[in-house]
Amino acid sequence: MAITLWLGRYGDVSDTYVVTTNGSVSGLVEESTVLYRGVNAGKVVSILFDPEDVRNILVKINVKKGLPITHGTYAKLRIQGLTGLAQIELGDSGEQPQPLETNPSNPARITMRPSLVDKLSDSGGNILIRAEELIARLNAILNSDGQQRIQHILQNLETSTGKLASLEDRLDDAFAQVPPLTGSAQHSLHHLDDMAHQMSQLLKEGHSLLKDTGLLLQEGKSAAGQINHSTIPKLDATLESLTQTASEMRRVAKSLRDDPQALLHGNRHEQPGPGEPGFMEPRR
Repeated sequence: MAITLWLGRYGDVSDTYVVTTNGSVSGLVEESTVLYRGVNAGKVVSILFDPEDVRNILVKINVKKGLPITHGTYAKLRIQGLTGLAQIELGDSGEQPQPLETNPSNPARITMRPSLVDKLSDSGGNILIRAEELIARLNAILNSDGQQRIQHILQNLETSTGKLASLEDRLDDAFAQVPPLTGSAQHSLHHLDDMAHQMSQLLKEGHSLLKDTGLLLQEGKSAAGQINHSTIPKLDATLESLTQTASEMRRVAKSLRDDPQALLHGNRHEQPGPGEPGFMEPRR
């Protein structure tokens, strides 16, 4: 009875899952260890081909109940260095935290990701092809023509290096002449400072002259306004009066020229003629 109860509890301490892969599982055997994030978590139960697609391999595993197996859990093949045997290591990306439900009759599936060895094996062919291309290019460069070109480049570099050394010497000589030039530059700057001071004085005098000119223009504007509003109207009235006086003088002179006696007797009153006001026809 006790043995039966113990066996019943033993069936409850593990969960069954199926790890699927279409890659190689070399070194993996039944009873291989299953790790969860580096911790011993269970064993491999069986390794079979998928009856629905023989390109896939199904690895059934039993792991301790209560492990946080989720939809984001994945498997990797881990090779032991000394024995060459393999282990299955479970990890979790944390992107799908929902628990992955499973049961012994229909185990849930966990995908196996390619290991570093698989990636190196897949890329090994490409690496070899590129290495061959690189070696061929190096051979093309290092042939007789290529060697001559490299030698020519080295000679040009040596010549350029010599020219650079000569240029450095010339630069040293030029820098040695910099102090006298600096003194001359300071003297020139001193003269420029004096000229700037004189220009400042001229600008001040010009500003004063502009101010006086503005006042003069303002006074001239005021005088012009006074002439327009006062002097010119008076002058116009005087000229009009003189014009009237001259007209009267011309009229008097004409009257005396026509009738000198008018100076003694005064102007004669002539009778109005036909068509003039007060004209009366003479009686017959």
